[in-house]
Amino acid sequence: MKKNYRGLLVFVSLLIAFLFIGNATVTYGKEIVRNDYFIQSTDDPEIRIYVREKYNNTTDPKRTGKAVLFCHGATYPGDTFDCPVEGYSWMDYAVNHGYVAYYLDIRGYGRSTRPVVMNEDANKNEPIVRFTAAMEDVDDVVDFIRKRTNVEKVSLIGWSWGTVISGGYATEHGDKVNKLVLYAPVYSHEVPAWTKNLQDPNNPDQIKPDIGAYRLVSEEAAKSRWGKQIVPEDKTEWREERVFKAWIDEIMANDPDRDKHSPPKFRAPNGVLIDIFYIFTKRPVYDASKITVPTLIIRGDDDPTATEPDAKGLMAEIKAPVKRYISIANGTHFVGLEKNRLQLFREVQTFLDE
Repeated sequence: MKKNYRGLLVFVSLLIAFLFIGNATVTYGKEIVRNDYFIQSTDDPEIRIYVREKYNNTTDPKRTGKAVLFCHGATYPGDTFDCPVEGYSWMDYAVNHGYVAYYLDIRGYGRSTRPVVMNEDANKNEPIVRFTAAMEDVDDVVDFIRKRTNVEKVSLIGWSWGTVISGGYATEHGDKVNKLVLYAPVYSHEVPAWTKNLQDPNNPDQIKPDIGAYRLVSEEAAKSRWGKQIVPEDKTEWREERVFKAWIDEIMANDPDRDKHSPPKFRAPNGVLIDIFYIFTKRPVYDASKITVPTLIIRGDDDPTATEPDAKGLMAEIKAPVKRYISIANGTHFVGLEKNRLQLFREVQTFLDE
């Protein structure tokens, strides 16, 4: 995947990352320290990857011996794992259990560099940032974490499309992965509701050619998508309004072009739609049978995107000697930000700590 000069580039990337750190260190109360880094991509000199680090201020990241990297999904960046509402940060939960926790924003998402075409009309260019490019970003960040913490292997937690990235990464770089958590996974399942709007009418086996480089997402669209998955009519039974608002405000704030639209919208790359089109027409984009590291598959029981048949089919494909499937009752695709989130956090933490 990388050229022979990767080692030199990684060293330079680490140096650049520290040069760009600025005033990025924040202490939360008396316990948790946050650092923000920008890692130079080793396959594209124009790309810098945003990485957030958190750890307990009584520990040295180089001595904990435990590091975990969260990988976001198709639309929403890594802020999802560090919601600013007390008790809702999954990163803080991991830190409080002895880990140095990280998340990255894949190129084109969140605080990471947006490819130049994202500054142009979306319809002028083809979809950008598929899972293969995302895996390059993960590899750069994993190498950064390994040097930063002195761990040989990093545990990965992927959410939604992030399970495609982290799962695919584990098939190629299993020597760098300690444990793998596939949260709300998508792998290979027929989902006509998703694919019918993406099909090329002249060639239904292929995605239509005019979906554009990126898409725009409003607050109302995000709220509606999530709300439709909540079973009780009273959405507050599963989701706190203040949590949704804090989460979406963080995401909106990351896009400097948000206010060019009315209502405000943030940009998300469309390369993922190609991956999803193949996945939801039963054509997986990576080979899960090559996953050999201990793996946990976990999902909300009411998730219409990461379905039970798809998750169990993925489970059957994985050849790891240790693998587990868990379903969280009364949870959607976004259960990590819902009232039942602690079930998710605890089950994942138990798996990581074993």
